[in-house]
Amino acid sequence: MPGFPRLGAQEHHAKSASSANGVKLRSQFFPDELISTNERYGTIHDNLRARRKGRAFKVKVPIYRDTETPWPWKESKHLHSPNGVQEQDARRGEDQAENFIYGDSMSYGPSCCGLQITMQARNLREARYLHDQLCPIGPILMALSAATPFFRGFLTDTDLRWNQSALAVDDRTSQELKASSSAPRWSHSAMYISDDPRCHSKYNKPVCKGGQRIEQQLQRGGMDALLASHYATILARDPIALTKKELQDHEDVDLFEILQSAVWPHVDFKVPSSDGKAGWRVEFRPLEVQPTDFENASFAIFVALLARTILHFDLNLYIPIEKVEENMQRAHTRNAVMSERFFFRRKIHPTQEEKRNLDDEYTMMTIDGVINGSESSSSEAIQSFPGLIPLVQSYVEDEYAAEPQEKRRQLLKHLDLIRKRATGELPTPASWMRRFVQEHEEYKQDSIVSERICFDLMQRIRDLGAAHAFSDELGT
Repeated sequence: MPGFPRLGAQEHHAKSASSANGVKLRSQFFPDELISTNERYGTIHDNLRARRKGRAFKVKVPIYRDTETPWPWKESKHLHSPNGVQEQDARRGEDQAENFIYGDSMSYGPSCCGLQITMQARNLREARYLHDQLCPIGPILMALSAATPFFRGFLTDTDLRWNQSALAVDDRTSQELKASSSAPRWSHSAMYISDDPRCHSKYNKPVCKGGQRIEQQLQRGGMDALLASHYATILARDPIALTKKELQDHEDVDLFEILQSAVWPHVDFKVPSSDGKAGWRVEFRPLEVQPTDFENASFAIFVALLARTILHFDLNLYIPIEKVEENMQRAHTRNAVMSERFFFRRKIHPTQEEKRNLDDEYTMMTIDGVINGSESSSSEAIQSFPGLIPLVQSYVEDEYAAEPQEKRRQLLKHLDLIRKRATGELPTPASWMRRFVQEHEEYKQDSIVSERICFDLMQRIRDLGAAHAFSDELGT
């Protein structure tokens, strides 16, 4: 699962030798003893704190309002000890301090787990194209994989870890936040980068300023404008992951990799490795890790097959990048699979004519419509959409026709989990875990995940993972 449900809960570490308010994290809820001793982790933490110039670490997640949840809710008011960062917010009047769960450490980001899938392309051009086409897919599959209905021992009103992680590693100063002069390090991909003629400038938005000199220098070296703009946004940042040892031995250090590895887009464009063993790659990063191996395998297989399907049919999934950004936020809605609609391109085949008006190229679709397809509706002015699963199935039939039927059957079995998640026939892990808590005999309808509830949930997930139990609801 993406994160331990009670990580950072009050008194969670009271029975151990660990204590909060350590000299490293300075966190009220997260002891220093829990953090990794890896030098790079400590370096990133210290540099993030230094670069924020006094701005406190603040992770805010909306609390889920159940029937007995005190409302308006405030941790300091309804529990026995105050939440320092929440009280600071309330005193300053900078933000709405009520009805949110507050965290006060960078560790609430890196402590979460995701399912990341890296695919190698045949060449640079294919990698750039694949990067762009996967960007609009990211929010859709992120919502389908939702598995984070908890934060610090409370039920949340969101199902994902993404924004939580982004807030935890945001190194911008207060002035930069107000001026919107730079994007956060953990965010949606900032721009499309393909040299495909279908990648029109209208799909990108102006990139945050700050790297013009670097961009010009890259172009003078022979890099095209799009790629130069992409890398300028990375190279213009401070090297927060550079350790003292690497600074001293700089001749043997891959400085570019250190800079790039400290920027976390939802689809990452990766250069070939310095040893030549890996070529141009694309890393799909927004998925939540799943409770069982079968679920994780299903998402990994689907993403890999979808990437090949996109290349096979030369699909065009472009929508404005700001709509991808909006979709990333829509995906955070509780039970977004069933309750939200997402921006997606109407016509995705290369033979279909593009609209002159940008707004006519995309529409709002349900996740079921995107994944499984939809029929046209004259009453709602909706055109038919083929669906990603049917397209992947067509690719499998074309490319795996000579393979044994059992092999194809196994592939389709994994696709079936994705299909059923999209229709709502199977719940997301977040919905399943939320229901487990709400139906537990110790739950008091007050949004609190007690130690007993947490233990029973973790035991249930352990049994599912070890195949000691079967869950019809999860499809495993």
